[in-house]
Amino acid sequence: MLGDYSSINDHLDTARKHADQAETQDKPELYREAIDELVAAIQLLMRNNKESED
Repeated sequence: MLGDYSSINDHLDTARKHADQAETQDKPELYREAIDELVAAIQLLMRNNKESED
């Protein structure tokens, strides 16, 4: 999980940057990038959850 923690944090940081750019630079298409980064972080968390689906 230690390596995944870094990856999860990277995805969350990137999502935050994309959302900030979307807002400040009037680039709504970057919201989609932010959502994709959040999904990637959630998938990493789910992969490490002991209650994963079979």
